[in-house]
Amino acid sequence: MARFAPLYDVEIFDARADVRATFFNTEKYGIDDTAAYFEQVTVKLDIESSAPPEATASLVAHAERACHAAQSLRHPIDVTLTATLNGTPLP
Repeated sequence: MARFAPLYDVEIFDARADVRATFFNTEKYGIDDTAAYFEQVTVKLDIESSAPPEATASLVAHAERACHAAQSLRHPIDVTLTATLNGTPLP
């Protein structure tokens, strides 16, 4: 938000984000072998500013569109993990 605030003439005095998620995780507890995954992510954003609500809402919408984390969670992607031990690849 701070990066785009000048575009909307929004001075931010303070901003806090509370990010919460629910996820399916039965494999961790040995119930079955279904891999864990997020079911929902919720972000509560508290902004302190003297800017009008319309400008602040436009800023929030722009910042959300530019958020790589939010956009990545909205679209399934392949994830690849490679690991090494003392420079040698692990199987």
